[in-house]
Amino acid sequence: MTNRILTIIASLMLIASVPCTAKGSDSSAETSTQDSIIVSGRFWNIAERMPRTATIIECDPSDKSVREICELDSNDSFCHKIPLSYPHTFTVNYNRRNFINAFAAPGDSIYMDIDASTSPLSVSFSGDHAEINQQYNSAFHYLSSLINAVHLPANTVAFEEYMHVFKEYVRQGRDSIDIYARKHNLSDEVISMLYADNIYAIANSALGYRGRDIEEKRAFFLDSIFDIFNDENTKIMIFPYHLTAIMNHFPDIRDNAPVGTVRDIMYACDEDVPVPDRSVFFNKKYYDRLYGHDHHVNDISIDGIKHGGIIVYADGEIKELIDENPVKWLINEYKGHPIYLDISATWCGACRAGLKGSESLREHFKDSNIRFAVIWLNSSKDNWIKLVPTISNTIHIFIDIDDVEMTDQILGHLNVQGYPTHIMIDKNGNMTKDGVPRYLSPELPDFLNLYQ
Repeated sequence: MTNRILTIIASLMLIASVPCTAKGSDSSAETSTQDSIIVSGRFWNIAERMPRTATIIECDPSDKSVREICELDSNDSFCHKIPLSYPHTFTVNYNRRNFINAFAAPGDSIYMDIDASTSPLSVSFSGDHAEINQQYNSAFHYLSSLINAVHLPANTVAFEEYMHVFKEYVRQGRDSIDIYARKHNLSDEVISMLYADNIYAIANSALGYRGRDIEEKRAFFLDSIFDIFNDENTKIMIFPYHLTAIMNHFPDIRDNAPVGTVRDIMYACDEDVPVPDRSVFFNKKYYDRLYGHDHHVNDISIDGIKHGGIIVYADGEIKELIDENPVKWLINEYKGHPIYLDISATWCGACRAGLKGSESLREHFKDSNIRFAVIWLNSSKDNWIKLVPTISNTIHIFIDIDDVEMTDQILGHLNVQGYPTHIMIDKNGNMTKDGVPRYLSPELPDFLNLYQ
């Protein structure tokens, strides 16, 4: 134990004395236009054949959000600088579903001492916000177990009936948080974040809500329970999912939003908005990051994705393939066809809503040379088998949740910052994320016509 404590102290001293610019950033003028944090740590008890990579996920809704793949060094340590433009939570992922959830503000340095043999991961925090993160990470795992028990009504149920059930789940969650908070003596700040997590995690399961008409749909997303113009909500990673859904359906809401972080995030969520004037942003550094020409966006490259087993569902048939790079297989199998590629997860409400709501679009292009495909990551195979037959005119590729290395490499090499991510592959196999409209975007049909 003494050796471990000495290692933590030495690592913290290293963070304080040496800027972490060798990995995940450079020392050019680019970094001076944006805020950042240093995330570092060490893993213990890594058994043979366990992964030697971790992923830092910034959890910002913009397409310039960072998902940093961290290769552990010979001491099983990592140290990365990642952008962070406003205070909010982020995650570190290791070995499938093991997530560490932490809060940071621009300029912070956070150190994590992680026991790889435990699930959820046992972690001790040092550096900035250590006490908050120690409480929050454990409490978030507790809260997640409550969210998994939520079963909302059908998306077409009348607004009053739907909200009655929704708010009852929120009340139950809040009561459970209060009991947990008293037992573990949580700080007021952590309790406030958990309250917001409780609301928006349940809302993430309701992003496909339609009600009986557009007014009921609008009433749901703007219900007072969400308090969407409260900048305190921006502290939690799940909040931007709700803002993204609002911007997809009701972009006019931004016109009434007060100047602040919430409105800044609304701009980041809205892929169709023209570049706004810098003066409209509350956080000018965030604006520079989103729209500045000096920001480098990771290139898309598929050569580094490992070969392995994949499962394909297409044209009503399912087949298992071995020793395949899933993206290369897709391009080679449908050579000469432009492909609209969706990277999704079965548990992602926005992913399911986009795919379900775009059946008519895929039917429209059914006889064209355009192909639609989905690569499913971090998903239950049983849920995938139930879901994919309901999504027509689509090639479905499933990556086993246990294949951590392939999943990490797909996320890293395709620069996937969150689910869903959309990529266009032209008939020559060239790939781009730039300007690719999402499902349900009114610009998508015209965009796809350009590739025919």
